[in-house]
Amino acid sequence: MKFGKNGFDRGDAYLLLTVIIWGNTFPTAKYVLGVMPPNVYASLRYLLAAVTLMVVLAWREGLRLPRRQDLLPLIGFGLLGITLMQLLWTNALSLTAASKGAILVAVSPIWAMLISTLRGQRPSVFAWAGILISFGGVFLVINNSITAITVGGGSLLGDLLFLSVAFFWACYSVFAPPYLARLGALYVSAWSMLFGALALSPAMLFGITEIDWTAMTALHWAGFLFTAIFAGALGYQFWYEGIARLGVARSVIYSYLIPVFALLSAVSFLGEHVSAIQLAGAAVVIGGLVLTRISSGRKS
Repeated sequence: MKFGKNGFDRGDAYLLLTVIIWGNTFPTAKYVLGVMPPNVYASLRYLLAAVTLMVVLAWREGLRLPRRQDLLPLIGFGLLGITLMQLLWTNALSLTAASKGAILVAVSPIWAMLISTLRGQRPSVFAWAGILISFGGVFLVINNSITAITVGGGSLLGDLLFLSVAFFWACYSVFAPPYLARLGALYVSAWSMLFGALALSPAMLFGITEIDWTAMTALHWAGFLFTAIFAGALGYQFWYEGIARLGVARSVIYSYLIPVFALLSAVSFLGEHVSAIQLAGAAVVIGGLVLTRISSGRKS
């Protein structure tokens, strides 16, 4: 493997590390949710993640308060990307298999394509083909059958919540880049995460009295710290470091590896069963996403 300008370099290493972390977050969080209510988990996780990221920001760039014209956008990104999205993500994970959830969240680039279309950007014919292919794969994952309709199962609500998570992450991805370019990814991530975590914190009142703290083993605490510090805080920093080195076009393809690592981790550590049809659906989702991404520059 080559290193340097045209080969594998530090930017690739940052991105590969990030997708491994984020892929393993799904089954790890699923394990912690076995003893911690979803709202409490989401609130505590992102309070710790926000504190961690603010410390990193103060260390690397100094602690600058947001300017008045940037305050509302940063609050909005926090409410969208942390408060709302993480409430949905955590509750969805308590209802649906971690492996399936990772695949469903991976359709966020498709939502981003649709949002961009509504904003006046016209995707190519090949991009639209990728959209249709990916949603066909999503249906296979949810339905888990090619001979019967089975989407009425008990996890349908969780599946729909995960698709909503993908939509809100797409909104953030579409609207945040101008602020990331002007203010810096670490600055935007740290402040928006802090605002989002503070808005999310009252949610812990719905479930805090239900926790049996004696049931929290060392492994549960390790899982919580992993998802809070590595996935919730440092993962974002690693991701943006990779994008800064490689550019968005060369970086986004790594996001398609997240459901792959999530599937492997869920099967290995949680003993979840993934059927051949769901694996095929996952391959279809990833294939459609890749087709959509590589064709984004073509004209129809």
